[in-house]
Amino acid sequence: MLKIISLGNEWRGDDGIGPHLLAKLETLEYSIPVQFINAGSDAFVLLDHLTGKDPLIIIDCAQMGKEPGSVCTFRVNEVTIRSVDNAVSLHGFSFGDMWKMARRLGTVAPCTIIGIQPRQIEFGQPLSGEVRSRIPHAIHCLQKEINNYAN
Repeated sequence: MLKIISLGNEWRGDDGIGPHLLAKLETLEYSIPVQFINAGSDAFVLLDHLTGKDPLIIIDCAQMGKEPGSVCTFRVNEVTIRSVDNAVSLHGFSFGDMWKMARRLGTVAPCTIIGIQPRQIEFGQPLSGEVRSRIPHAIHCLQKEINNYAN
């Protein structure tokens, strides 16, 4: 079963894009079984799934040095872990730290990250206009990744 995991705090502006997109994805239909998981800001929820066998698509805001609302896809493996680690912070832990912990425990699940460049992540703010305007594009990118796992 494909697992789609969102990370982020909905009370911190664009950091809430992961849970926001997950809620939209849950309303759609898929040709394969999909499990939706809102991990919030808890990186250790992610660790539990990284050590499994089911493939993962992780959705989170990511500081990538791009225009706000930019959407990037990262395929995570031994070669790409450094570039992903620099972009994705798991609220106290780096993605690389979690991936390395999972690796020490055994096999790591196939993993893709969909990162969305935030404009602002201050408490008490809604999604920025730049990020909100890119939601249809982010959904398209996520559906494309889901279809990749279906084939």
